[in-house]
Amino acid sequence: MLCGELAADDFKVEDVIHPVVIKLGKPKVIVALGEGHMAISSSSEIAASHVAQGLGRMNASWDFEAYRHFCEAARVDPECLMAYWGIAMSLAGSQHEFFSERRAAVDRMLDLLESEISAKKTRWSDLEKRYAQAAGYLLTSGVRAAGMAFNSLSEKYPADIQARLFSLFLQRDGFDSGGKPLVGQKRANEGIKKMLEQQPEHLSVMAFWVSSQAEAPLNVSMLRNEVLPVARKLVKLLPKYPPYHLMLAHVEARCGNAALAIQAANDAAKFYTAYMSEEKVSLYDCDGWIRAKVYLATLHEMKGEKSMAEKVGKELAEIEIEEARLFSRGAGLLLWEGRNVGARMMMGRRDIASFKKGQKLLKALPEEQWFKDKSFALPYRNCIAIYLAVRMAIADKDIKSSKALFDQFLLRVDALGKTQKLAAKTSSYADWVRAMNTLLMMVPELRGLIAQNQEGAIRLSAATWFRSASDRQGTPSNLLPPSVDYPMKWRLGLFYLQEGKLEKAEDAFREGLALRPNHLATLEGFHGVLKKMEKIKAAKLLEGRIEAVKR
Repeated sequence: MLCGELAADDFKVEDVIHPVVIKLGKPKVIVALGEGHMAISSSSEIAASHVAQGLGRMNASWDFEAYRHFCEAARVDPECLMAYWGIAMSLAGSQHEFFSERRAAVDRMLDLLESEISAKKTRWSDLEKRYAQAAGYLLTSGVRAAGMAFNSLSEKYPADIQARLFSLFLQRDGFDSGGKPLVGQKRANEGIKKMLEQQPEHLSVMAFWVSSQAEAPLNVSMLRNEVLPVARKLVKLLPKYPPYHLMLAHVEARCGNAALAIQAANDAAKFYTAYMSEEKVSLYDCDGWIRAKVYLATLHEMKGEKSMAEKVGKELAEIEIEEARLFSRGAGLLLWEGRNVGARMMMGRRDIASFKKGQKLLKALPEEQWFKDKSFALPYRNCIAIYLAVRMAIADKDIKSSKALFDQFLLRVDALGKTQKLAAKTSSYADWVRAMNTLLMMVPELRGLIAQNQEGAIRLSAATWFRSASDRQGTPSNLLPPSVDYPMKWRLGLFYLQEGKLEKAEDAFREGLALRPNHLATLEGFHGVLKKMEKIKAAKLLEGRIEAVKR
């Protein structure tokens, strides 16, 4: 390829703008989201302002709106390097429906850099060129290499807030089995917290702080004192911005504030709905609305508001998907989360009628609507359906049928697990991983429930199975509620209660509430144990908490 000139002649801005976005109007400008970002080299102040708007939205995890702004910047100034950088970054992932536009944006970004070299004339700042280089590392060498590139960039330009945020965020390495942050995670936590102390009003810093902490292993005291006030502040500063309401719902829920979490999720859904109506955006490009609705269903179920939970679950189960948009983020989330949330809610119930309701919800749409030749969501749906069938047999005290159905469940889970290599090449791999983690938690749970209905040593093994299921129960992530709304320690607590082992039941319920502080059945189980142990004062205090959750 002849660098620069040929690329410039062949390139059309429409190559990086998906037809879905071309049909929309200009994206809405929210002045506050464009403040406090790096200077953008562009022949157009309008283009530069849209890049800043894109950065602000990307930092709040609203990638589709970020993409729209970066596209508008490219349209206004086809030679704005950071516009193509933003398109590449906001369209992260592989094999999604906007993947060809992302690839075109990367090619354009590289061609522009090469054109500067061939022209021997500086066109973009060193900072911007280093941003482009870091994006290249992300695409070719992965998250860690990109994190190191942004770290090097931030050391050279310590005043650049965005680079520092990316550096810390991309170098996170998670938590150990005990929930303690690993080296990179600890560095990121401390670094973003320090940035927040230095820039307490910077929306991007605040959003990064909330998102980086909201998914950590549970530490309610820390969340209440250091994260929740920031999440509430974001909503106060931009009261009609739906991603901030969704963040707040996530944090309020993890802090045990059920009613406030529902209010925040309702507000998020309301503002996403208004956004879709005003901007003429479809559900396929507004996965935040689906997340808010999934949260609402789960929270209502946790609080014991079954009819409300079922209403939301039914609404999501009946939404059809156009095959042409199957690989959009909204369609993927609907397939893997929205359509089955109503059925998954029934897992925490104990009556046959509820299990039948769950199976009915899974069949709300014909099998063709699950696109079995293009998605692995149908096998996941079928696993949930068989799980509910096992639960029906257990509830009916039919041990023989429950064991036979459980064997079918194991076969289907194993079959889905064997699709990992294929799933890893799809745009829904993260959904596949969450689904498999859920199913692998269901396996020991079902073993425990089956054992619980038997005698002698087999019955006693139920405790081991419930503990195993609990060990597989992680923390909510990706601004989604837990895939199973109840803590597995609730199962363990109920078992110990039946066995008359009150101290063990007390410990299990307490640990369960640390994971799901809004789960009404766990609260009630805990209350019953405290009364049996004649811990009157503690029981009385818990009654107030139960009433607060019910409100």
